Amino acid sequence: MPLSFVTAIFTGNVQRLSFEMLEAISGGVTLCISLLGMMCFWNGIMNVFKECGILNEISKLVDKPLDWIFGKNNLTANDKQNLSASFAADFLGLGNAALPFGIAAMKGLSKGKTESASDSAIMHAVLNTVPIQLVPATLIALRSRHGSVNPFDVIPAIWFCSAIITVFAVVVCKMFAKISKREKKDD
Repeated sequence: MPLSFVTAIFTGNVQRLSFEMLEAISGGVTLCISLLGMMCFWNGIMNVFKECGILNEISKLVDKPLDWIFGKNNLTANDKQNLSASFAADFLGLGNAALPFGIAAMKGLSKGKTESASDSAIMHAVLNTVPIQLVPATLIALRSRHGSVNPFDVIPAIWFCSAIITVFAVVVCKMFAKISKREKKDD
């Protein structure tokens, strides 16, 4: 940014730089406002699901995969519910709606550790970084906002890539967890 100002001064384009900065700031605010409604709506839906017990039902559906991914003894019922809510929001492409549930799940998975993260906490962080998305709602909203004729065109590519990346992430986390356990055993 400072380099832009210096260049603008020497090239006589300070007015142009000021105009472009204001346009960018205005565009950023407009974008945030346009996405705010969608984020509030889905956060509300996720909270309604939690209050109605739908998240408990989702937790039951994903019980076995969560046990396999995170380890059967590592999860409490509350952890499973928070993980399910977090993954469901990510599945719908609503990363911002997943955040409160993800933080709550991370607290449960950390088990009071402060020095280093548990294997389950690391797995959760990685899976929230590369979630499988059924409906990439934020991306679709951005594409619509910027005039895409068919904002849903990217969905098949997103499904394929997110599935591959998620499988890879789980395998790598499990591999590093085994290496970490072996190293602790050797010490």
